[in-house]
Amino acid sequence: MKKGWDFFFSFLKGCARTNLIHRFDLSSISVFFGRWIPFAFAVGITTGAVASFMDVMIVELNKMIIQNPPLLSLYPILVSVITGLGLSVDPSIGGPGIGYAILHLKTKYYIPVKTVILKLITSTFALSGGFIAGREGPSFFIGVAIGEWFGKAYGLGKRYKNLLGLIGGGAFTGALLKAPLGSAIFAMELEEMYNLDYRPFVPMIIASIISYLTFSFFRGESAFITLSKEPVWNLNTIPYIVVMGLVISLVIYIYTFVFHTCNCISKYFEPKIRPVVGTVLAVPVLLLLYLITNDTDFLSAPAHMGVVSKLAQTLFPIGIDLLIIFVVLITTSLTLAFGIPGGLVLPNLLIGAAVGNMFGHLFPQEVVTFTLAGMGAALAAGAKTPLAAIVMITEMTHADVVIPMTAAIITSYTTSFGFSLYLGQEIKLKPMAGKGEDLD
Repeated sequence: MKKGWDFFFSFLKGCARTNLIHRFDLSSISVFFGRWIPFAFAVGITTGAVASFMDVMIVELNKMIIQNPPLLSLYPILVSVITGLGLSVDPSIGGPGIGYAILHLKTKYYIPVKTVILKLITSTFALSGGFIAGREGPSFFIGVAIGEWFGKAYGLGKRYKNLLGLIGGGAFTGALLKAPLGSAIFAMELEEMYNLDYRPFVPMIIASIISYLTFSFFRGESAFITLSKEPVWNLNTIPYIVVMGLVISLVIYIYTFVFHTCNCISKYFEPKIRPVVGTVLAVPVLLLLYLITNDTDFLSAPAHMGVVSKLAQTLFPIGIDLLIIFVVLITTSLTLAFGIPGGLVLPNLLIGAAVGNMFGHLFPQEVVTFTLAGMGAALAAGAKTPLAAIVMITEMTHADVVIPMTAAIITSYTTSFGFSLYLGQEIKLKPMAGKGEDLD
């Protein structure tokens, strides 16, 4: 009997040694908690504080501009002149910023402080009014720089520079879009488009949550896209949502072609005048939208997302929906592609919401579901970030339309392989620098 018990305990001891002792790496755990977690907290607090300052400036400038119609009409030209001066100093501050940041992550260099300051100033002006531009482009760019700087200060080394930049970019974006989890996934999917790497996820999500909490401490808690109606849906509408995903994929393909064509054309102009040329061409189109709708929310979308909230809940005439798609497609291609700093998430959301609004006429009681699903589908097709699209729309609206949105996203994403709005994304499956190494 004793021999039986001895065998049993020996067996347990062997299993424990094999499965626990040999795999319990105390040194790796101590390095992770001693280096990466403090790094994530430091990046989160810093990006949240800077994002709060940026948000205050955007909102307050927007209030001043909207209350002064003459200034509103001249403001885009003024911003384009300021941006042109900035581009003459450093051309990398122009445009969405994400494409440059993605390519920069693959290099051994750090983004200079001067570049970040110029990007912060010009982006704040552009997002304050007069343009249709998203927040995530400047936020990702600035966040990448902050992540790199802190990584250098923490002595993490250049072999982790791309991971450090992604953590900072995701954290800053999570604060400005009020979508910490979605922004963390967004950052990872952007950098590794078809080859997602989960290694930086834990420090990244910690940094994003800390950044969001810091931002909320200063700016308060509220949904980024405010909804007063609850989304409803049933299985009978799923086929229509799938068709909507196909339509959105086609629209985003056209948008991508026009945007990159305008980007190529812009290279024929000197950086100093490039934003002015594009803005002068775009202002009449924006003015047309304003005269028809008599709604300044279209020119203030980056500040408070009011027009997106309206599209998500109110049935617009189909003609207005088509006009919105046309105006967003043309004006952002003439401004962002010509150097005006700003992101492409907002243009994608507006296009997706407008298409969803049109399909909502088939089921008026389900317009919220169609518009939110349309936003997710457009974001997934344009940025190649399907998982992030689902999570980000849910976080930004505080609404649950995961199943119908997933149907739209799968459709738009799988039918849009081969093109992306962000110039820095690559189709080839390339390993991230440092892949195969542990976070130590």
